[in-house]
Amino acid sequence: MTADAPRDPLVQRKPLMPKAGDGVVTVVDPPSVAIVMTADAAEISGLRLIAEADEARRKADPLL
Repeated sequence: MTADAPRDPLVQRKPLMPKAGDGVVTVVDPPSVAIVMTADAAEISGLRLIAEADEARRKADPLL
């Protein structure tokens, strides 16, 4: 992991928690404004989104 960003209360340190559905990915409680994240939180969020997108495709078409 990289060094933490300064302790700015507006910087999101927790990654997003996406969930795969049937052909869709849902992110619960995303903020309604731009998200400012640490580099680590952004990277983990991106990896989770990719994994959940793959799972959503499989749920929509189990033969994939």
